[in-house]
Amino acid sequence: MKIDSFLVGFTALHEEPGDIYTPILLPGDLDPFERQARFTQYIDAELRMTGLGSAGGGSAIQFLDDGDDDGDESDDDQWRVLYSIIDTDVTDLNAGRALIRLHLAELGCPAGTLLQFDDREDRWDGERWHLAEARSIDEDNL
Repeated sequence: MKIDSFLVGFTALHEEPGDIYTPILLPGDLDPFERQARFTQYIDAELRMTGLGSAGGGSAIQFLDDGDDDGDESDDDQWRVLYSIIDTDVTDLNAGRALIRLHLAELGCPAGTLLQFDDREDRWDGERWHLAEARSIDEDNL
């Protein structure tokens, strides 16, 4: 059941979903339905209920895997997903990041999960968050 069905009458939470883009990058190729069921619906609910933003949709960062490395042209060339992305927007960068980090860890996000903002990112190593590091990956530069 979508969180929107519980938010009837809470128009303020619908009108201002956030204007600071903070994508979540989950390592690996998560099916969009699995990504929604495991992470997005919960992050979205928490952000909306606190008035800190919203989450939804997503995409993937991919790269072309060259198949074998012997230099021969190969039919094995295929795109491989590096990260599955959850699009999030927050109204307050620090409070939104803190809330997202808390819930991602509670939801069992995999090591290597990134929460990006500006030219920085928070990185989950499987045990703790490393805050405001320089971006390690930028989909615009792939």
